[in-house]
Amino acid sequence: MTSFLDWNINRGVSSGFFISDPNHLLSASWADRKFRGSKGLARIEYVSTTIDVYPTTDYLPLVEETRSRTQELYQQLLDRYGIDSTVEVKAFYFCNPDEESRRVDSSTRWHVEMDLYFAYAINGEWRSGSFPTLMERALIDQYDIDDFVKSNGEKGYPPSQLGECEPLDVNEFDVPISKEEMRLLNAQRHFWYDLRYSCSPAVPSVGYGFVAAALAEETEGLVSSMDGAFEGGGDGHNGETAEQFLTWWGDSQMAFYGRKPFL
Repeated sequence: MTSFLDWNINRGVSSGFFISDPNHLLSASWADRKFRGSKGLARIEYVSTTIDVYPTTDYLPLVEETRSRTQELYQQLLDRYGIDSTVEVKAFYFCNPDEESRRVDSSTRWHVEMDLYFAYAINGEWRSGSFPTLMERALIDQYDIDDFVKSNGEKGYPPSQLGECEPLDVNEFDVPISKEEMRLLNAQRHFWYDLRYSCSPAVPSVGYGFVAAALAEETEGLVSSMDGAFEGGGDGHNGETAEQFLTWWGDSQMAFYGRKPFL
């Protein structure tokens, strides 16, 4: 296992995800972001599962706030299960194979499409990572207006909403959400998601849920997934607060993976 302290993100990308061509991984990540920024909440399911965070405030936290809280939540889980291991989370800018990896400065705030990589280590050994990203919500454009006119209001959006964010619908979530919460959600022009590839090992597969929880805490946001990230935790979790999400996420992951991958 590669030592995390000596690990170079450029060497590690392919081995961490069992993909021989790092450019394939980069292309998949880019395509997933582009597809998700288009109309609707579509996912590229064959390469990843994702957890989304829809904020109810316009606060953009420091990346360091998110990283440190993710690490704290993860360590609390290991301690609660009596696992005598230390988890470490580090934030890097994602880079091409011929580029030198760069850590994210502690004073840096989230901004749209930063191309970040959260790397996870257990007892100093790198165990792969996840890809948290801040995205702009899809905006209502002239095509939507045209659809509205052509369908007599059955499709699309009225001209008065041109340039606004496509509104989230309360029916997209499983838990009860008030009208005020929906108003606050739809007032924000951005959302986060964290991506883990389907071949990722246990450590980042648990960690990306804690990234989402940390972001939801920081932005009073709601956690959701439309592509199966919550399988194993039961149905009905889309739209939970960080507090609700944390009551089951860690336990469900430990039940699935067991203790061994975290030693």
